[in-house]
Amino acid sequence: MPLALALLLLLGLSARGGQSCLQCIPSVQEALSHLRFTLVPGRFHHERLQARAQALLLGMEGPFFRDYALNAFVGKVGTARLDSVASFVKNQTKTFMDDSLKDEPLMEQLVTFRRNVLLELKKVLKEYELKACHPKICHMLQEEVLDCFLCQKIIPQCIKYDYCFVNRQPRMALQYNTRSRYPRDQAAFGITISVFLALFLFMVIVFSAYMYRQNRRLLLQ
Repeated sequence: MPLALALLLLLGLSARGGQSCLQCIPSVQEALSHLRFTLVPGRFHHERLQARAQALLLGMEGPFFRDYALNAFVGKVGTARLDSVASFVKNQTKTFMDDSLKDEPLMEQLVTFRRNVLLELKKVLKEYELKACHPKICHMLQEEVLDCFLCQKIIPQCIKYDYCFVNRQPRMALQYNTRSRYPRDQAAFGITISVFLALFLFMVIVFSAYMYRQNRRLLLQ
């Protein structure tokens, strides 16, 4: 039952997460979905491995690549270049269908598969961002562009410098946001907190030692 509930939760999150650039292509989504239903649980005999494989493949169908495209890059890609990545994904899924790997060896290959797809997607995301962020080249962009969040084709346009090649995840924003409300000198702030905690721990140890001696004296009287 816990495994079933976890899988239902993952399905719900995948449905809400929307689509990434790759899953804007129906044939890719169909290939990944077919791969998941074929491999899990058919080729995995242990419940733990089934859960891992299910989570990995559901992530690939849902938010995994989308989040990468939006957080590590500007989330837009040329449609012509994306077609090559889509072909790569479909060819790889056919390879999994044809081989006979099972359990741990198959799990390792799935992890490698996801990493390879990510590397291929990174190439096309970076290629578009290099052009769109270049002040002399961006105005000459003519190719069709796909918005990874909306899954819609849009008109190519120049990207503001502030949004070029930065990680826009909230936990990383301090590196790039000069208007942050947090202290500017994060290193000094961290050192101050560390010293304070060290002093507090020292006082606790001294107090504990003093109480131990007092209690020992009472016991010996």
